Amino acid sequence: RKAVVSTQSTGIERADAELQPVLKKMYNLFLVSLLQENLGCYLTNGLISKGGAASLREDFNRLVAEIAPDALALAEGFGITEEMLSAPIARDWELYNSYDNAGEMERYEDIVRS
Repeated sequence: RKAVVSTQSTGIERADAELQPVLKKMYNLFLVSLLQENLGCYLTNGLISKGGAASLREDFNRLVAEIAPDALALAEGFGITEEMLSAPIARDWELYNSYDNAGEMERYEDIVRS
């Protein structure tokens, strides 16, 4: 992960100036996600304060809201296909995760009609 973090910041600097703001937001969202994922370890070892830990959810939500208007353009830019955007989990993730989806073995439409 350290290699990804250092490589990513260099890549953002090389990107077109108009892309840099959204790339920085995505990079920060990635970093916040890493902190959230390993929060227990960071707190236990004194690498993050309780206040800093408490603000992670707020930071995450703010970044998602800021990136959301660019979501379709980003999906296209990263080559994410219509089929991927139409995956069952992309439609209604709460419903999708409310049942044992057996690794997507059941069709979303069958669950919704039940």
